[in-house]
Formats: sequence, structure tokens, C-alpha cells
Amino acid sequence: MIILLGETAAAREVGKRLNSKNIEYQHVQAWTEKSSLTMPSAILDLSHPSSRTKFAAISQWCEQQSIPYLRLERPETKIPNSPLIFPVHNWEEALLQLTQCFETLYLEKKRQVTIFVTTGSYQLESITNCSFSGPVRVVVRVLPEGRIVQKCTDIGIHPKNIVAMQGPFSKELNRILFKFYGADILLTRDSGHEGGTDTKISAALELGLNVVLVKKAKISSGPTVNSMNELLDWVDRYQQTERISRE
Repeated sequence: MIILLGETAAAREVGKRLNSKNIEYQHVQAWTEKSSLTMPSAILDLSHPSSRTKFAAISQWCEQQSIPYLRLERPETKIPNSPLIFPVHNWEEALLQLTQCFETLYLEKKRQVTIFVTTGSYQLESITNCSFSGPVRVVVRVLPEGRIVQKCTDIGIHPKNIVAMQGPFSKELNRILFKFYGADILLTRDSGHEGGTDTKISAALELGLNVVLVKKAKISSGPTVNSMNELLDWVDRYQQTERISRE
């Protein structure tokens, strides 16, 4: 039984592809001690980058158990050279830079500042709990799932500031959404070309938004691929090897 690990759009897409190939798998959204009691035949790790602390030991566990492990890690996006882009390397830096951008814009514009967040539902509480020194509006774009929308409302984000849509999005649609919500700052994560990072940044720069960009960090010491097609090719080779070993 292949374990498909992760609560991401990529994980759902891979699940559909595996179904179309009639490959048996189990989709696990979060890895726990209970998960390790089931000995999978292989693990495909498509967990969200912000889960790196939780999943850091999975490849090591797989190595100890002689279980094939593969992680999908999208390559870094080529970032334009712009004074409006503020690259950071972790979430703590992101919150600090976000606060600094907010305070600068608030002093300059003398009005409410709107932050458009596209980092998903992870760590949203830390954004809403930031001690911004002035009126701020937080708009979040999240997956159109009831539990995620409920989480947003539970932490105080008004329904009118929740954009429940599944991407990736074109540059034009990003531009329309940023303009419609009157965004001043874009908080996003580098999820690669397939994740639409380039179109988000391009649209934001055209509108003159500040962009706080959480850079990618390699979160796995195990084998990785950079595209869904590479991952599925690996699965095909793995399945073929398994058939041969059973013959």
C-alpha cells in the first residue's frame, strides 16, 4: 500500500492520477505515531512546506524500515529584482517583515492597510495576532473547503475577507483579485511555477504592492523530484519493480 502524504492541491491531483492508473494507495493528511504502525510499501510525500518540522524525520524512518520514500519539492521561482519584493527565509522573518511593511505604508498612506495572504490556512493565527500599530485588513485566499473557511472565521477573519478558490491562478485573475480587495501587501510563499508564484508576483508588482515572499527551504534529506510528472514516472518504475519481484 502506497501512502500519499500531504494536505495540498498537488497531493489531491496525484491521488486522481493514481486512481486513473488503478494504483492502490492511502491518502494521509498528517503523519502521526499511529501512521507509523502501518508499514506502507512506499511513501509519496507531498506535505506542505510549512510542515517541515513535523515531517522532518519521515525519510529517516523510511530508511530505517527500508521503505522507498520520495518527496515532491518544486524548484525555486526566479524572482525579479525589485525594491517592492522582500524575501524572507522563515515564518518568523515573514511576520517581522510584514509588520515593518505595514507600519511604513500606514505612516505613508494614513489609512487602513490591506494585507492579501496566499500562504493557505497554515499559521493564520500568527498573522491575525500580530500587533499592528494601526488599522489593518487581512484578506486570505484559501482552498474552498468548509473546515478551512470555518477555521478562518473562528480566528476572526470576516467572511467578506475570505477568498475560497482553488488555484493556480493566472496573472490577470490575481491582478483582478488584488485590485478588487484593495491590497497593499501580498504575503505569499514560493511554491514554484506550478504553484503560480510567478503570476502572483508579476500581478502584485504591476499594482505596486509590497511582496513579502517566504523563500523555499529544502525540508527533506531523502530523494526528491521537482515535478508531478517526475513523481508519477517514479511510481510507474516502482510498480514495475514490484511486479517483477513478485514473479
